[in-house]
Amino acid sequence: MVTRSRDLHAFQFADNNDVRLIEYEHGLQFAAIGLTPEQRLMLDSVYGFLTIKNGVPMGYVLSSSYFNSTEVAYNVFDTFRGAEAARIYGRVLAMMRHLFGADVYTIDPYQMGHDNEEGLKSGAWWFYYKLGFRPMDAGVKKLLASELAKMRRNPKHRSSLTTLNELSSKNMYLFVGPRRRDVRGIIKLENIGLAVSRYVGKRFGADREKAVRVCAKEAAELTGVTSFDGFTAGERLAWERWSPLMLALPGVDRWTRDELSALAAVARAKGGKHESDFVMLLDNHKKLRSALLDMARRKPSLK
Repeated sequence: MVTRSRDLHAFQFADNNDVRLIEYEHGLQFAAIGLTPEQRLMLDSVYGFLTIKNGVPMGYVLSSSYFNSTEVAYNVFDTFRGAEAARIYGRVLAMMRHLFGADVYTIDPYQMGHDNEEGLKSGAWWFYYKLGFRPMDAGVKKLLASELAKMRRNPKHRSSLTTLNELSSKNMYLFVGPRRRDVRGIIKLENIGLAVSRYVGKRFGADREKAVRVCAKEAAELTGVTSFDGFTAGERLAWERWSPLMLALPGVDRWTRDELSALAAVARAKGGKHESDFVMLLDNHKKLRSALLDMARRKPSLK
């Protein structure tokens, strides 16, 4: 990465305990690298992947996953572009399915070329379109229809850089399961953060240290955790970060004992050895998933 003048947060803050080598046919490998617990996000699970062909690094991938959906940033070093990019990308999506249970994939605007000259000149938007990705934004779909009509009239027509920049202004999606809207890029995670901030502010004001101490204890009492003796340092940190969220979940005081126990497992897994385990536990907890979506749909005020 250094020789290519590239870097990823996931590589810079890599967790030595969360590294795996995933092998495919014909010498293709992916080195999956997770973040240290201190650098992990609350809900998103971020991984970096080094793409290797016959022992030679040829690109990298960045993923962010939750709710059976994954945002994928796919990069091939210019030396290797134009050969197996599409085939390898298919293997990337299969890997996301295996690691994170994803059945929805999305591409961020910048990755497709929005305000990114390199991406625009590479024709990234049409690369993803030909692989089955489609826009959901009405304005982009209208522009796409216009471009497709021009291509039917003149097969030599090519979208201008200005048009490509407009096409790539919104996420594109590939659904391999049912179409839905509870996915990465549509869910407003910021609303969840605002709701938790409001909960902490109302109870503790600016005393963050007290909030962490009290919420960690109350969340343990709520979920039936009687001791933190078996927790690693990363799991303890994840518990402290997740405790205000657990207490702020709508209706959590009415959950069953099993649902609360499973909630504790989710919070602990956020700081565990493999963050991908957290993804699976979060996605499979129906009551937690529903509560988070409820929070995301609201427009909380900090007042």
